[in-house]
Amino acid sequence: MATLLAATAEPAPLAWKASDVAADSRLHQLAPYIGKLKPVIARQLLLDFTDRDDVVLDCFSGSGTVPLEAALLGRRVLAFDTNPYAVTLTRAKLEAPVSLEAAAEQLVLRLTAAQERPRYAEEEIPEWVRKFFHPETLQNALRFADECLAQDDQFLLACLLSILHHQRPGFLSYPSSHLVPYLRDRKFPRDAYAEMYAERALLPRLEAKLRRTYKGNCLVRRDRVLQVGQRDVATLALDREVDAIVTSPPYMNALDYVRDNRLRMWFLDRSTADYSPEPTEKQGQSDAITAAFARNALKYLKSGGHCVLIVGETVLRKRITSHPAERMFAKLVAEYPSLRVKQVIEDEIPDVRRSRRKGAATKRELILVLEKA
Repeated sequence: MATLLAATAEPAPLAWKASDVAADSRLHQLAPYIGKLKPVIARQLLLDFTDRDDVVLDCFSGSGTVPLEAALLGRRVLAFDTNPYAVTLTRAKLEAPVSLEAAAEQLVLRLTAAQERPRYAEEEIPEWVRKFFHPETLQNALRFADECLAQDDQFLLACLLSILHHQRPGFLSYPSSHLVPYLRDRKFPRDAYAEMYAERALLPRLEAKLRRTYKGNCLVRRDRVLQVGQRDVATLALDREVDAIVTSPPYMNALDYVRDNRLRMWFLDRSTADYSPEPTEKQGQSDAITAAFARNALKYLKSGGHCVLIVGETVLRKRITSHPAERMFAKLVAEYPSLRVKQVIEDEIPDVRRSRRKGAATKRELILVLEKA
């Protein structure tokens, strides 16, 4: 049954369905992340509903698509997320070295210092992590990650995480999937594919990663970046008003950001478990995030400013059917009765952008363009 918002929605522009790789910054492909927003969508929304030099807030920044596009378009950026991997990706894209040469020099410096770090005892590394790597590869990757963390080098840290697991030779793990980590040792048994289980050197693989990244324009003006950090919307506090909010709140009961990124996240936070429940798995938890957004984000939006929300719609997963956009809008209006709907855009999500087998979970997105009167 169509909801009121969906009934008034207009179809997304045809340009959103195409991929214009030439127009996209290579930094968008810095590392994998489930449920990523297409750059063309973020770019068009920012062009339509913000102006140059506007302060744009994204309090659910994910892989950093909106903050990166905003900075490239000359907007000033505030970006936050609770997921440490999301924060690393967002910062990496906004803090990339100015050139391939600068990045390569930084890489040699980090690798040299990493070799001086102490080795890990086997019992310090969970078994579910160890099973993905040759022991020597894992030691070197961990010490490199530690050096990047110590130097707050989010760019090279993201480069490492981007090549952490896959079955291709340019990656560090035993044969495994790229997006969601699981071993593919049945398809590639060790006795038949011995070369896929050998030690893998960091330097040539990270150098190749840098060359791929710097094929295109990677320059982001640092003065466009006001603040990026790990922060829950429930504790969000800003020192300024914002001209616009453009963000994609976590889709209720649709994606498992922690579980699906767990191996990369463990390199960032060694307390990460092999499985953790999502904060949006239950409707009440999702409602709490919406309420916190209303209290702690919308209050900073200037009068007449736009709040653009990309919301997964008509979720069917784990025997629960929900309409998050309608529910979210009702709760926002209850907090801010002056909010009005300026535009609703409906965008079908192609199978290639879904992270669930057989295209389960969210089938489409509603883009809610709200104006604060």
